[in-house]
Amino acid sequence: MNAVTVSEYRYLIPSQPHGKTLRELLDIALRVEFATIPPYLTAMYSIKDKASPAYQFVRGVALEEMLHLNLAANLLNAVGGTPTLVTEAGAAHPFPPTYPTYLSEDAEDGGPYLQLMAASPELFRSTFMRIEQPAQPDAVGQEEDFSTIGQLYTAILKKLEEYDRTPGRAYDVSRQSEQWNFGNSGGTVVLVKDLASAKKAVNEIVEQGEGADMSGKLDDPEYRIREPWGQYEYYGPRADGTYGPVLGTPLEMSHYFKFKAIADGTVPLPPTYPMIANPAKAKYENKTAAALSDLFDHAYSVMVDDLQKALRGDRDLFFTSVVPAMRVSLPSLATELMQAPIAAESHTADDPTAGPAFHYLSVKDRQKPQELDQLAADLATGRRNGGSPTLAATLRRIQENRPETRTEADHA
Repeated sequence: MNAVTVSEYRYLIPSQPHGKTLRELLDIALRVEFATIPPYLTAMYSIKDKASPAYQFVRGVALEEMLHLNLAANLLNAVGGTPTLVTEAGAAHPFPPTYPTYLSEDAEDGGPYLQLMAASPELFRSTFMRIEQPAQPDAVGQEEDFSTIGQLYTAILKKLEEYDRTPGRAYDVSRQSEQWNFGNSGGTVVLVKDLASAKKAVNEIVEQGEGADMSGKLDDPEYRIREPWGQYEYYGPRADGTYGPVLGTPLEMSHYFKFKAIADGTVPLPPTYPMIANPAKAKYENKTAAALSDLFDHAYSVMVDDLQKALRGDRDLFFTSVVPAMRVSLPSLATELMQAPIAAESHTADDPTAGPAFHYLSVKDRQKPQELDQLAADLATGRRNGGSPTLAATLRRIQENRPETRTEADHA
């Protein structure tokens, strides 16, 4: 993409002597939505019973966070921005994040502290519910030091209204995508064509996440559902041409209330793998765990690169690379890691195990040693994981995306 001059930038986004521009706020929103996904996925992977309601609750949230990521990207593309998940080396705020980390440098005190941990009621209560915490009824938009994600999006709505009043403003749909589906989950992608559709996109993100306004102080445990989306039907186009909850479809709970149900024990949490907190290859004596960690990080890094391209308009990559990685290769590798002891020799089923680090590797750092190639080959030929053909195809693609077969133009 050609560089945008200062004059062009000010023409598209109203100049603000104080505060952030619309693009800057949408950049923050994009990073916030992405940053929550690895912690949610890690907790989901750690649940042994994949058919349990708790697993399905977390899975539904993770799917909708991917939807929110696309909605934020559509909003950013609409106003001439460029969705960026991978920052250049030496950037002031490196991205993707390395865990543990705070939610956002722009949130109050950094926001919730994000860690990669096995699912537990305390994790849902102290971290996940805090991420999705509803705003107070009279909370104003906050461009900086926001205490809830809802306050950030309220500030974005205000900037969108200012943008819509800007002479010559335009809404670019050329790089937006409405084909964004991982399976059953609430919500529909909105193409941002005008202020009304932009508001729909923002409202869907907030409705699915928070689902309610808080009735008291930030530490007040009592919440009341003030809006119809505390429990909402699937959203989508209706027969009369409008967009909204489709009556008759199954009621969904917002992210906050799904996490609250698990934290309170209303939805029982099944046994989990004994994964160490904030796993990392450097913590492993077990060579198999270390090799699996390398392979997971490589697969994750390829997926992030392709996801960035998909958010910028390369729609085919979403279905040919991102979806297979998210549905098959990453969960399969994560499960392998969570069954691999960190010690060279394990004596009981309760010994601590490894886990996915979600560590992004630059293209130049993705060279794998010979034993890792062999491990990938073993996985691809079905000696492990039951020989899933989708996993095998995805792993072959991981091998094909080694640094010597990817050019800088591919990575750009």
